[in-house]
Amino acid sequence: MIRRTKPFKFLVILAGIAAVAVLFYLVQVRGFFLGKRSSAADVSRWIAPLKPSDLNVLFFTLDTTRADHIGCYGYPLIKTPNIDGLAAEGILFQNATAQCPLTLPSHSSMFTGSYPFFHGVRDNGGFYLEEDQVTLAEIVRQAGWATSAFIGAFVLDSRWGVSQGFDYYYDNFDFAKYKKISLDSVQREGGEVIKAFFEWFEKNAPPRFFSWIHLYDPHTPYEPPEPYKTQYEGQEYGLYDGEIAYADSLIGRVLENIREKGLLEKTVVVVVGDHGESLGEHHESAHGFFIYDATVSVPMIIRIPSAELSGKTVTAQVQNIDLMPTLCDLLGLPVPGAVQGQSLLPLITGRNSEQDKEAYSESYYPRYHYGWSELKSLRTSRYKFIQAPRPELYDLNLDPREKNNIFGRESSLAEKFVRKLERLEEKMSRKGIENKGPQQLDDDSREKLMALGYIGGFTSGARLNQTGNLGDPKDKIILYNKIKMAEGASSNREYEEALKRLNEVIEEDPGIMEARQVRANIYLQLDRAEEAAEECKEALKIDPEYNAAIFTLAQAYKKLKKYDEAIAGFERAIQVDPRDPKPHVNLGEVFLETKDLDKAITHFEEAISIDPEHSSLAHNNLGAAFLEKKLLERAEEELLKALEMRPRIPDAHYNLGLLYEGKGDPNRAMEEYKKEIEIHPGAHPAHFNLALLYGKMGLLREQVQVLKEAIKAEKGFARAYLFLAKAYLDLDENFEEAIGLAKTGLELDPEAESAPLGHYVLADIYNRLGRWAEYSAELQKGKALEQKIKASKGS
Repeated sequence: MIRRTKPFKFLVILAGIAAVAVLFYLVQVRGFFLGKRSSAADVSRWIAPLKPSDLNVLFFTLDTTRADHIGCYGYPLIKTPNIDGLAAEGILFQNATAQCPLTLPSHSSMFTGSYPFFHGVRDNGGFYLEEDQVTLAEIVRQAGWATSAFIGAFVLDSRWGVSQGFDYYYDNFDFAKYKKISLDSVQREGGEVIKAFFEWFEKNAPPRFFSWIHLYDPHTPYEPPEPYKTQYEGQEYGLYDGEIAYADSLIGRVLENIREKGLLEKTVVVVVGDHGESLGEHHESAHGFFIYDATVSVPMIIRIPSAELSGKTVTAQVQNIDLMPTLCDLLGLPVPGAVQGQSLLPLITGRNSEQDKEAYSESYYPRYHYGWSELKSLRTSRYKFIQAPRPELYDLNLDPREKNNIFGRESSLAEKFVRKLERLEEKMSRKGIENKGPQQLDDDSREKLMALGYIGGFTSGARLNQTGNLGDPKDKIILYNKIKMAEGASSNREYEEALKRLNEVIEEDPGIMEARQVRANIYLQLDRAEEAAEECKEALKIDPEYNAAIFTLAQAYKKLKKYDEAIAGFERAIQVDPRDPKPHVNLGEVFLETKDLDKAITHFEEAISIDPEHSSLAHNNLGAAFLEKKLLERAEEELLKALEMRPRIPDAHYNLGLLYEGKGDPNRAMEEYKKEIEIHPGAHPAHFNLALLYGKMGLLREQVQVLKEAIKAEKGFARAYLFLAKAYLDLDENFEEAIGLAKTGLELDPEAESAPLGHYVLADIYNRLGRWAEYSAELQKGKALEQKIKASKGS
C-alpha cells in the first residue's frame, strides 16, 4: 500500500499559504478587508451610472493656506466663491491637519499617504523623496490615467523626487532670464500655472486624467494682483487674504474650463492646503518653525460627482495622508501596504465617526538649522499635544489659539498623549529614519531655496545626534525672527542691516552657528575675508564638524590667496562630506589659479561625477583648464556643455572668446565677448578683451567706448585705464585726459605687468607736448620697471 500522508499534508500547507497570501493582499495591498468593501460598493452607487474607472481627478494644493481664512470655514472677511461652491457640492473636513508646516515634506506625505518619519522627507531642501516610495500618481498612471502636474515654486522642483508617476511635470523655471536668483525666479504666479494646465489639456485631450495644480500665491510676499490688492489691502491680513481670493479665482477658471468640456460631472475635485501661516501668532510671522494650528490646520474639500454627497461636513479629525488612500478607493485602485493614512470614505458615508482619531504633525526645522529641539504633535478634534522640552497640551474647544497650556494641570490626559505618540512612532517609523539627516545642497539649489525664505544652512551631524538639553523653540522664536530678517536683508544685499541683526543674535546667544555662518558669508560678499575667516573659526570652536563653516573658512583663505590653508580646508570639507561637489570645484579653482592644471582637472572631473545634473560650473572651469593646456577641442566641448546646462553661466562665453582667439578666429571671439557682456554687463574682462580686438582691427573709436564700459563695470581695473590712455594717444587726442587715466592705472597697480605701458604712454604724450623733463623721467621709470618684471620672472 502506498502511503499519501506527506503529499496530502503538502497540499494542506499550500492551501494555507495561499489563504494567508490572499489575506495579506487584502489587508496590506488593498489596505482593507471585509469592512472596507462596503465603502467601495458605496462609491459605485453614489456615482452611477459612472464607474470608478470613469472618474478624473483635479487635485489643487494651496500653498500656505489657513483653513480659518476661507469663507466656507466661517471667515467673513474674504470672498472665496469657488472653494465655497465646491464645499456646497461636496464634503468639507472641519479638522484637517498637515503633517508638516513645510511644502516639500507636506506634499511628500500627501502623495505617499505616509508620515515624514516613514518617507523620510522632513525639510525643504536637503531631502529627496526616494524612488522606493510609491506615490498616488504612480498608482493612477499604472492603471491607465494620464497624469500631469503644474508647479508654482522651485521647492517642488522634480529634483526633489515628488515628480514620480507624472507623465508631464511642469516645473521648468527659466532661471536663465534672471540676472540674480530671487523670489521672481523661484516661484510663478498662479495664472501662469493654470495656463500651462490649459495648454497641456488642449494638446493631449486625455480620456482620463489625474492633474495636480499647485498654487503658490498665498506664500510670502503677499502681492495679490488687481482687483484683489485694492479690495483687501485695507484690512488686517488683507494682502494675505487677497492672495487666497486670487487663488480661488484661478480654481474657478479651471473648473469652468472643465465644465465647458463636459467633464466636471465625471471629475473628483480636491482642494487642500499643504500648510498654513502663523501671521504673527506665537511670534511667528510665516511658517515652518512651530506646529500650532495656525500652520498645520488646513482646508480640505473633496467634491465627488454625486448629488447624494453634496454639502456634507465631517467634524472628525483627519489628516492629509488620508487623501491618498481615499482617492485610491474612489477610483477602485489598490492601496499600497506602506500607506499609513486611512480612507475617508467611511467618514463620508457616516459608517464610522472616529471622533477620537489623532493627526500627527512635526517640524524638524529648529533641529536641522539651529540645533534646537524638534517639535512633534498629536491632535484630536478637541485636544492638541505638542512634544517639546516643555511639553504643551491645549483644549481646542476652549482655547482654539493654543495660548493656555494645560499639560501640567491635566497630567493623566497628557500622559495618554505621550504614550500614544511613542506607540505611533514605534509602530510606523521606518528603521534608521531618525539617523538620516539632511544631505548637502548644491549652490544652485541653496540659492533658490534661500530666495524663497526657506533655508540657510544645516547644522552638523554631530549636533543633530545630540540628545537632552536642547533649546525649546518657544524660547528661541525672537532670535529666530532676527536671523530670518538678517537672511532676508542679506538676500536683498542690505548688508549693513543684516549685520546689525546678526550682531544682536550673536551677542544674545554666541552658540548659534547659523548666525555666525550668515555673518561670515556677508563678510565674504563685502571682501572682508579676514573677518569671514575669524567668524568661521568661532563657529568651529563650537562644533569642529560644522561643514558650512569649514567650507566658508576655506573660501576666505582662497580669497586671501592663502592657498595652502585653502587647500587644507577644502580637503577637510571633502573628508566630512565626500558627496559634496563644492569643495572639489573650489580646489580645482585654486589649482587653476596656481597653474597646477592636472590637479585642477582631476577635481573638476570629480565634482562632475558626484553631481552630473548640477555641474555646469565644473564643466565651465574644466573648459578653462583645458584652455590653459591648449587642448582647444576638449575645452570647447566642456564650455558648450556648461552653456547647455546653464545658458547664463558667468565666464563661459568669455572663455569661448579666448578659445576662438586661440584658434585664430577673432570675429567669432568678438561675438562670444559680446554675448558675455550682454548677459553679464559687469564682465569687465570681456569688455577689455573685446576692446583689444577692436584695437587690433584699427577700430579705435569702438575700442575707446568699450574700455570706458570696462572701467564703469570695475573702477579698480588698472589695465583698462592704461589701454584707454593708449587709445587716446593713438587717436592723437584728449592728451590731458589720457595723462590722468595713465596715472590712475599706475596708482591702482604700480608694479603690474602692464604698468610699464603706463609710463611709456606718459612719456610719449609728454614728448608730443614738449615737456622734456617729464618725458625723460617716465621713460626711465618704464625701462626700470620693465627690467624689474623680467628679472622677477627669470628668478
